Amino acid sequence: MIEFDCTVQEGCIPEEIRGDLAQAIADCCDNVLGSDQGPVEVKWAEIPKGFGFRGGYPSTTSLVRGAIPDGCDKETRAKLLMAIGDEWCNISGAAKDEVIISARDASWNG
Repeated sequence: MIEFDCTVQEGCIPEEIRGDLAQAIADCCDNVLGSDQGPVEVKWAEIPKGFGFRGGYPSTTSLVRGAIPDGCDKETRAKLLMAIGDEWCNISGAAKDEVIISARDASWNG
C-alpha cells in the first residue's frame, strides 16, 4: 500500500479538486512505480486560516508526504516526486514553490 498525507492551507486547495489531486497522485504512482505496488490512499488535513505562516505571512504552501514501498532508487523517487508536483500545480494552479512533496520508505520509523 502507498499512502500520502496532504496538508493544505484553508482556502488554498478547494474540496472540489481534491479528488482530482488524489487521482493524479495515484496515477503518478502507478505510472512510475507500477500498478503492482498496491492501492494508493490519500488523506487530507487542513490548517485553519491564521495558523500557518511562512516568512511572516499567511502560508499558501501545501505539504504532500508519502510512504512508498521500500527500496525505491533515487532516480525513480525523483521522477515520482516531480510527476506529482507537476500534476499538483496543473490541477490546483499553485506555483511550484507552493507545494512540498516528499516520499519516504514505508518501513522508515524516523
